[in-house]
Amino acid sequence: MPNPFSFLDVASGSLNFLKRTDEELRRVMPDAADVLPEPQRIFLEDENATPLLGFPILTDTRSEHLRTALDSYLEQETRVQMAMFGTQAIETKARDSAWHSYRELLVRITENTTRSSFGRRYSDIFWLYHSIAISRLFKELPRRVGRIDVEVGRKNGDVIKYEVFERFLDRVLATTYDTVHSVATETEEEQRGLFPRLLDKMRGNVLILTEDHIGPDMSELRTYFRGCLQIDAGTFRRRIDYLHHWHRAMLEADSTLRSLAAHVTSLDPMVDPDRLLRRPGYLAFLAEHRGYDHERLPDERSRRIWESLLEKLREYELLLSLRKLVIPVRREEKDLVCQAPNLRSRGFLSRTVTLSDSTRPFEFQTPWVVDPLVRRFGLIYDIAEFSSIVSLLKYSGRREEDQSYRSIFRFQRRVNQMARIHHLKLEKYLGDGALYSGRDPLRLLATAIHVQRFYRRAIRERFPFDRGIRMALNYGQYRLLPIEEGVHDTERRYEFFGYGIIELSRLVTGKASHAIETVKRMLLSLGYEADEVEKFFRPLLERRVDLVDTREEARELYAYVNQSGELINEGIVATDRFIEQIDPEGELAPYFLGVDGPRKYAVLEVKEAGGKVAVGVRRLGTPSLKGLEATAIYELVDADPWDLKAMMTLRSDNLTAALETIARSESFLQQSAEPVTESTERR
Repeated sequence: MPNPFSFLDVASGSLNFLKRTDEELRRVMPDAADVLPEPQRIFLEDENATPLLGFPILTDTRSEHLRTALDSYLEQETRVQMAMFGTQAIETKARDSAWHSYRELLVRITENTTRSSFGRRYSDIFWLYHSIAISRLFKELPRRVGRIDVEVGRKNGDVIKYEVFERFLDRVLATTYDTVHSVATETEEEQRGLFPRLLDKMRGNVLILTEDHIGPDMSELRTYFRGCLQIDAGTFRRRIDYLHHWHRAMLEADSTLRSLAAHVTSLDPMVDPDRLLRRPGYLAFLAEHRGYDHERLPDERSRRIWESLLEKLREYELLLSLRKLVIPVRREEKDLVCQAPNLRSRGFLSRTVTLSDSTRPFEFQTPWVVDPLVRRFGLIYDIAEFSSIVSLLKYSGRREEDQSYRSIFRFQRRVNQMARIHHLKLEKYLGDGALYSGRDPLRLLATAIHVQRFYRRAIRERFPFDRGIRMALNYGQYRLLPIEEGVHDTERRYEFFGYGIIELSRLVTGKASHAIETVKRMLLSLGYEADEVEKFFRPLLERRVDLVDTREEARELYAYVNQSGELINEGIVATDRFIEQIDPEGELAPYFLGVDGPRKYAVLEVKEAGGKVAVGVRRLGTPSLKGLEATAIYELVDADPWDLKAMMTLRSDNLTAALETIARSESFLQQSAEPVTESTERR
């Protein structure tokens, strides 16, 4: 979100004291960009729309333990403070034990959020979430005092509320400082940058952690006036109420005041006279009016309190608007569900919705807070022999070298444009290729076919990097870790690590059987005679002849598993996990049988904006890939040149079943063609 205050555009509820303007917000909190965590997009189950914006917080028994521990501590701290207003002895043992239980959880959460944040403000998001429980418990604290002792509650309940709050805040700040200092020493980072900035902001405004709602008439602030400011709430309210009546009457009767008010505030004073009184400095302006009665209207002390209160209320509403974007989510079997606000106004029949399985909610009591392990569909492409071609182009002249770089730029630009059209995200730029990720396998499938078409087109346009292009697709586990920090999500850079990257890298390597050909071409380009080069490599080629399938390599783009179990990829390959995710529900049927020489493919049509893409899929086998577990690999080909109407329809419900049908038929044909021998006759 490029604007640090744009969350107010989606915040629910009205604002009584804060205007929805950047000027007002910057005045109230100039350091908002450094303090306020930004809400994130929350995808629904089908991922076609993102109507939710907020902070998904996982609520479970562990999160309930934190609130219960806080409740227990406040109960005991309240009893200790009440004892100071009564005759009973002060007992601190139960209070200290309750605080220890709460502190233990708070330290663990502070350590987790600090260590795992990497500039993502996990600590601030935690305090945004935890402040909800804190404010609700403190709002009810005077009633708690009254339940324990009616007389003490009647006389001193409001004062005890803020005494308890001061003790609580002192303990929390001391614990947080100590924990952050310990983590800073361990991570060799500056302690100041690790302390939760939002907590620092909250401690300066008592309303944020002690009230969960304040209406336009401020009736909820009775305990604040009496317990915190220690002024008579009735007298102060009477002065303010009389101010409202006097102000309206004066605006109607005094045209000069109307004109001055309009000039000072740039507002029509008759539209909403009460809102004018909430403008900074406006009450001081009114106090200079000749009709201002200092005996009945707010005196100088009351005006200072009013102005200070207005500032606190604006900051309170700013943080309350952000706090309303906290969305508790829970697990129901394998699903994440939540009660989402304002969904009915957007066409949803129920507020209860299921979130995308890619949602990673905040779990503050886990070490990573947000699980870095994600499952994504990945696509990687690699231009064959890129480095060697670049080396050779150095000897071709400056003009040819510049043209070659322009051509690779144009090609990669086309690829990026196609990836954006299919809503893929660029994860890594690899120089001679790139890694993209997505949540829909069909979009990656269509993108891979289009990239192959771009490459064929580039070759026709005399693309200098003409030794081939390799692509691989998978559905695997990645670790998503932040590499660069930024104020906004768009300024942060994350990198994919883990098994999924290794798998894709191995699948596009495809160099084992082609090292000799690469060296041969390099020697020829350097001026060696072709006969001499062939003579030199003939002994090696004779020993490796069984590793090359000439029928497969007669194709322009190809992939196969050779007799040594190596994957030769000069086309597009995909893992079995990717294939299994393409059409598990059978929504893409019918499937067709595509035949290309001895190769048989299950052909499907993928719908996209502006048409369809026909793709052929065939099983290659289970190659030996260094460092990876055994997995079946499939070849993907562009089937658009084939006539689907002339193909036989496969009686299969989904892609996996269609491939199994082809495998069974090939096995049957192979057994039928087996030569009759003595051993087969005996069988």
